Amino acid sequence: MGLKISLSLEEIYQPIQSFLPQVEERVLEILATPNELSSEVVRYFFKSKGKYLRPALVLFGASFGKNISENVISTAAALEIFHSATLIHDDIIDSAYLRRNLPTVNAKWNSQVAVLVGDYLHDKAIGAIFNTKNDRVIAGFLNTAGVVCDGEIMELKEKNNFNLKEETYFNIIERKTAALLATCLESGAVLADLPIEQILALKKFGLYFGMAFQILDDCLDFMGKENEFGKTLGADLQAGVLTLPLIRLIALLDESRKAEIFSRVKSGLNHAQLDDLVRLLEEHEALDYSIQRARDYTDRALLELSVFPESPIRSSLKALLYYVLQRNR
Repeated sequence: MGLKISLSLEEIYQPIQSFLPQVEERVLEILATPNELSSEVVRYFFKSKGKYLRPALVLFGASFGKNISENVISTAAALEIFHSATLIHDDIIDSAYLRRNLPTVNAKWNSQVAVLVGDYLHDKAIGAIFNTKNDRVIAGFLNTAGVVCDGEIMELKEKNNFNLKEETYFNIIERKTAALLATCLESGAVLADLPIEQILALKKFGLYFGMAFQILDDCLDFMGKENEFGKTLGADLQAGVLTLPLIRLIALLDESRKAEIFSRVKSGLNHAQLDDLVRLLEEHEALDYSIQRARDYTDRALLELSVFPESPIRSSLKALLYYVLQRNR
């Protein structure tokens, strides 16, 4: 996949950009509550907008059918809310203190508030999806919600497992990240009444794109700059989560080097030790290897777009693949 000129997310979103403010409004409508604490936390969490990737994918999926209905806007909002619930819960599990350059909900309030607000978001997302009255969208969402939670549990079970295999890692990220991105595109396509082969192609595109996205995200945990990346560098590792670059490195090291890294990680890495680890990853080309795996997935995603004629939407999805390979945040 030859690298094209780099586009910003704003440029990539251009064909669906005009609908995003409606999605933002719908998010706040769905989450509106007279409860002051819930309301305060919701406003706080959503004031720092993320990439809005999941709503954008719903809109892209629906745009192939040239029909952005109210149901599409609500579904886009619901899937962003569901994703936000998983982030809030993730931050509690990982004891993370930074997200999008702001203190996390658990750091600003406490973990009790964060758990309950995450639950509130989760329930509101389900309600909004049921309001679409579209059986395929409802079934797809409920299935994916279970898969995402299952992926989180798998990740938890494998914490501090220094013998983690690549296959298990790929299984976890498919559940934890890629499944939801696939559901976003699929839901938009279903609501726009696209033919079944196009719906399935978009679902697969979302899955492969999601795999690449998460692998690169995991590489950025070692390569990014904290102020650009918007979350704590080395956070996954500090939380005992082993990702592809480290899994690859460990596979290449002898037992004594492995044990050394294991004991260092267990006792908590300082900045200098994290730098040493990054040097080791570079020396053994573990980051390059991981980036190549992500490229393999973007190549597969690209093939899925061949069922669509040339259009601005198709070009945007293609550009999204180049964007993910070049991102630094």
